Amino acid sequence: MRDNIVIITGITASGKSELCDNLIEKYRNIRIINCDSKQVYKEIPIITAQPLRQGGFYRLYGYVSVKENYSAGLWLKDLEKEVNNALKNSQIPIITGGSGLYISSLIKGLSSIPQISQEVRQNVSELRKNLGKEEFYKLVLDKDSKIQGKIFTNDSHRLSRALEVITETGKSIFTWQKHRQPPLFNNFKIYTILPERDSVYQEINSRFIKMVKNGAIDEVKKLLSMKLAPHLPAMKAHGVPEIIEYLKGEITLNEAIQIAQTNTRHYAKRQYTWFKNQFPSSEVIDCANKLIEFEIF
Repeated sequence: MRDNIVIITGITASGKSELCDNLIEKYRNIRIINCDSKQVYKEIPIITAQPLRQGGFYRLYGYVSVKENYSAGLWLKDLEKEVNNALKNSQIPIITGGSGLYISSLIKGLSSIPQISQEVRQNVSELRKNLGKEEFYKLVLDKDSKIQGKIFTNDSHRLSRALEVITETGKSIFTWQKHRQPPLFNNFKIYTILPERDSVYQEINSRFIKMVKNGAIDEVKKLLSMKLAPHLPAMKAHGVPEIIEYLKGEITLNEAIQIAQTNTRHYAKRQYTWFKNQFPSSEVIDCANKLIEFEIF
């Protein structure tokens, strides 16, 4: 049994990073540990909105190469080391981020899905690229009927994952998810930040414009120069596919910005539903900075 582990999660652009900065000012004996699947990549700090002031308080941000196919399983191993180090040094671990798979694997345990082969990943990637959204969804639904009502047309990442799993193993991803490894920790406090949607959508729009002004395009240029495989997680970070289309001359910069903003808002909308249903023991907060107003430990 481990005490004093805090999880702060919630939808994208809900103010988690700003909150953590403010918590550091109030509590000097804390360690902020990343739980965002894209903020682990060191070459794309701007487009993944990594914290500006990391210093000694922040862990598991920007430490993995975009060349790597980093996973929730690898993250859990790194997380366990960081939490143990924090507790050993009398620090309170605050695990924060909004990636559903990472949060779920932390709280509920990791499902025992076998490794997906490079060939299957590549084939699924090509199918997703060549088929329209509706056609790709129908293909996955035909292969795995259990996705109906659980994964939707616009969620191309989870659709791809479902198709990879059933192609590789012959079993639905939801069958595998019933058989989980036990969670790393069994004593923690969860806060979920779910602000008003309009304010989040406005923040998503303005944040992406700031990212572009601050160098997001140069980050994506670097990714292209590295000739990375399109299935790698870093290539799917919000805004990366749209900026790639712009750099290839397929759309204008304004179109890339608008499409990225729209896709990120759609993602936030799905997150609202997911977070409301996933963790009934979580304390839901409608504004990140409300956590500053009372003792969270």
